[in-house]
Amino acid sequence: MTHDAELATLERLLDDPSPVVRLAVLTKLKAAGIQGVLWLEEMSKDQALAMHARNLLVDLRTPEAAAQAFLNHVRDAHCDLEEACLLMERVTHPALRDDAYTLELDRLAERTRELMAEPLDLRAKCRLLCRVIFGEEGYRGAQESFAVPSSSLLSRVIQSKRGIPISLCLVYLLVARRLGLPVEPVGLPGRFMVGIFRGREPLYIDCYEGGAFRTRAEVQLLLLDNQLPADEAFLQPVSTHQTLARCCRNLVSQFEAQGDDKSSRLFLGFVHALERHDERA
Repeated sequence: MTHDAELATLERLLDDPSPVVRLAVLTKLKAAGIQGVLWLEEMSKDQALAMHARNLLVDLRTPEAAAQAFLNHVRDAHCDLEEACLLMERVTHPALRDDAYTLELDRLAERTRELMAEPLDLRAKCRLLCRVIFGEEGYRGAQESFAVPSSSLLSRVIQSKRGIPISLCLVYLLVARRLGLPVEPVGLPGRFMVGIFRGREPLYIDCYEGGAFRTRAEVQLLLLDNQLPADEAFLQPVSTHQTLARCCRNLVSQFEAQGDDKSSRLFLGFVHALERHDERA
């Protein structure tokens, strides 16, 4: 599977309708192990071959291959947050579909567009998005969910409409990006939020509290009330890699609470990898 000629041959066979050919390709890719799966993941991005590659991947994805695909993806300083979340979740659920998030996030974005009657300022648009996600759709924070991995995995949060602060923020953030709203992740200790940093003063949106709008002073007071320093650095946007590292840290604790030491160690490795990438950026 390391030779370009062999890869080129398999690429030409991916769209062959013959069951015999499909079985032969599948056998070759299985023999190649993780390398074969990663090559097929790349082929799934080719518009002409995507459907055929994805059909084969259903039979080939493993937690190990998913972990490597995630690490490969986050090596890019400008990696896509939504795809990174999907690849990260595939480590625990390799059969997770490519559209596990997109259908719901697209629907939430479309519903919000229906309500937007221009001209509306940025804050009004963000309020409308809060109305859709936390009002109409009923997404909520659930205190009892903090100790379970499902509260950090977006497909499960979308199904249950319950999550912890960062997973609810991810839903909000990914829908906001579909709408072209300049919303940023904010890694406050103890309470992840999203923020708007246009204008003279930032505005923070507390997704765990149903999309409550908070001023800088209110967020600083929240930190002080929780015996945390109201450090200015906490109030600034964080990078994609920092956001993903926060997700993985939560999963480390959640898997540990479930007695799943293997998964806990795996996600701790992700934290270290993400921190290294962020330091080099």
